[in-house]
Amino acid sequence: MIELWNNAMMNTLLALSDHDLDGELKNPNALRLYPSRGTSDAEGIEILWAPFDFVNRNARIVIVGVTPGPNQARRSYKSVRVAVAKGDDPQADLERIKAESSFRGDIIEPNLKSLLEHSGLAERAGIADIDYLWTKEASKVHFTSTIRYPTFIKGKMFNNQIDSLEHPELRKYVETRLAEELASVPTDADIVALGQKGPKIVRHAAKAAGIDPGRVVALPHPSGSATGAVRDFLSKQKTKSVRPCRCMLCDRTRIPKGWDLSNRFQVHDLVHGESGERKTG
Repeated sequence: MIELWNNAMMNTLLALSDHDLDGELKNPNALRLYPSRGTSDAEGIEILWAPFDFVNRNARIVIVGVTPGPNQARRSYKSVRVAVAKGDDPQADLERIKAESSFRGDIIEPNLKSLLEHSGLAERAGIADIDYLWTKEASKVHFTSTIRYPTFIKGKMFNNQIDSLEHPELRKYVETRLAEELASVPTDADIVALGQKGPKIVRHAAKAAGIDPGRVVALPHPSGSATGAVRDFLSKQKTKSVRPCRCMLCDRTRIPKGWDLSNRFQVHDLVHGESGERKTG
């Protein structure tokens, strides 16, 4: 039943023009999952379908955000169109589509890579090269969100402005879809909850799935709005990576062009017991 439902949504997606798809991201209609047509939500919640249904059952690490954003949805829609243009079945290509679209952006990508490196979680997951997180290393990762599909509140991206567990529809997504995903991965896979409110929600889903909530690891969210928290983590927490850490503060050649992290160097080097004599990029 779920597969048929997703096929129907995929067909709807492919029938929409680029202009229509841009409109869906601003005012969900044809791809809207909730609320149903002709109804409204008291809190202004809207959930938009995007092809994020693939679950990597062999993942060594699960990364859980809040909800896919408009940019991620747009990337997923583009990936579907590219697959169809090549003559590929987009349903069969959902693994690649999801990996290509999750947690992407000029700020979020370097932040997430640094967090996974500094925490030692990339090494634990067997990710040999963090720069290939979305390509040849993607088979070791399951990307997901507390709410699987792009979610909006009063026309803006949902970012836990309200408690998901207090909203009947959002709670249902947490206790069913997210719980099912967590139960589908190996029992020794790390479950990473991003952001301040994420850990509480992900632990709730873990309990619903019969999983030890102690498996959930909390990390700052790598989005631009939380960059300060990311830099605090990288500078004030000693790296747990046994191999040479490739985060942007342990290896300063990896600081993205235009980013000034110099005010974090001293604290980082004191925490790590280093002289600070390193390349600053």
